[in-house]
Amino acid sequence: MDLKKKVDQLLQELKLGKFSKVISDGEKLLKKNQDKGYLFNICGLAHQRLNKIETSIFYFNKAISLEPQNLGHKNNLANSLISLCRYKEAEDIFKKILDLDPKNTPALVNYARLKNILLDFKNSIKLYENALKIIKNDLGIWLNLGSVYQSIGEFSKANNIFDKILKAKPNYVPAHVSISKVNDYNENNSNLSLMVNLNKSQDLNKKEKSDLEFAIGKAYDDQKNYELSIKYFESANKKRKELISYNFKSDEKLYKSIKNYFQKLDLNKIKKKRNSKKIIFIVGLPRSGTTLLEQILSAHQEVFGAGELDFLRQIINKNFVQDNKLLPQKINESQFSNNYEINDKYFDYLNNLNNNYIVTVDKGPQNFIWVGFIKLFFKNAKVIHSKRNLKDTFLSNYKNNFASKDMDWTYDPSEIIKYFNSYDDLMNFWKKICGDFIYEVEYENIVNNNEIEIKKLLNFCELNWDENCLQHHKSKETIIKTVSAYQARKPIYKSSINSNKHYMQSLEKYFKQLDYK
Repeated sequence: MDLKKKVDQLLQELKLGKFSKVISDGEKLLKKNQDKGYLFNICGLAHQRLNKIETSIFYFNKAISLEPQNLGHKNNLANSLISLCRYKEAEDIFKKILDLDPKNTPALVNYARLKNILLDFKNSIKLYENALKIIKNDLGIWLNLGSVYQSIGEFSKANNIFDKILKAKPNYVPAHVSISKVNDYNENNSNLSLMVNLNKSQDLNKKEKSDLEFAIGKAYDDQKNYELSIKYFESANKKRKELISYNFKSDEKLYKSIKNYFQKLDLNKIKKKRNSKKIIFIVGLPRSGTTLLEQILSAHQEVFGAGELDFLRQIINKNFVQDNKLLPQKINESQFSNNYEINDKYFDYLNNLNNNYIVTVDKGPQNFIWVGFIKLFFKNAKVIHSKRNLKDTFLSNYKNNFASKDMDWTYDPSEIIKYFNSYDDLMNFWKKICGDFIYEVEYENIVNNNEIEIKKLLNFCELNWDENCLQHHKSKETIIKTVSAYQARKPIYKSSINSNKHYMQSLEKYFKQLDYK
């Protein structure tokens, strides 16, 4: 078989998701073709898909050194840099590509994605619109543009885009799913019958069917048809479970290593740098009210809500974690150093967001894993722990479709229970060794006594009273990229309290395992 046929085969394997085979076959070809940049690029893409980002960067750089004029290699490198939060480097690459080729659609789209990550929505929209001038009928670009409008609460503009997509392609699942996120089917049936009929199609793959069934389940839940909604939620979760490979033991190994290290420390004696800016970390289980707390705080005139940032995890994993275990010597070296590297790296990342506020909210629910590191390296940080009835939290995780691989545990009720138990164990550990460094907020208390609880919250954060916090849903500055995008822009509502009662018959055996709370 000649080289061209072998390369075509590699590309087909890449398309089919056979990434390990691409790497294996690609390495064999590279032994005899060390001068072929495109082979290094293909191997880089396979490593990128397997989330081996550092390795992918090596291959892309090698491809660029051999074929410096190839803008595609540079675009792929920039995408890997984004994955490592090396935003400035990625942006410089996109700028250079577009200087050479202003109509380079991949660079326009990926640069728009970067601007969206950096919360620069105005320029993200502009870049997507520029890409659409070149490829007018690219449904993926239209979908991304609509998602940006959703993030900033421009639901009418978003829905107009999704409707336009469906007129062009009625069976385009991502558009149906996007509509379902911002539609109350109790008020508007919208695309429900279309989704139900589309779900019967034999042309959809398992991922598309799962996405669609989550959306249909959500629609019937809106209509209070719980018998039908649970049917679709169960089917959607079962299909998604078959597509992922979540390993709970990896998380368990990390938690055990964290506890083993931090139980030997006296966190109150640690010397840390006080930064001129304050970070409020909101932690807790996903769907436990973390988004609501962020919206309340970010409505304050002195506070910037940055959403779910990945900066802290990136820094800790890069510096202190190997094979899901902490590196105690590395942590010790850093905490006794005078250069405050960890604190400074976090704020360097934060500077990418063009945020001039003194106080920033980082709402990464899974930051509960890193509370000890926050106490260790951020002197004037605040940690708020959002708590909610575990049965309601279980249900909300089970019936939502998450984009992040971090949430792969939500597709199996047994895995949800394991995750909840580990979370509870770790948070009890942090409370024991961190004391009043952690402020706990009950979701139900915020909903039922919002003014009283918000005053307590602001007092803990050392913020003056601001009436805007009572009207958080009206804030034009609000940024929400999570599945809570639509609900969080409503006034505080009580219908989510004890929502588990509607699903007691189907999920009772799992709810019983949460009776410890």
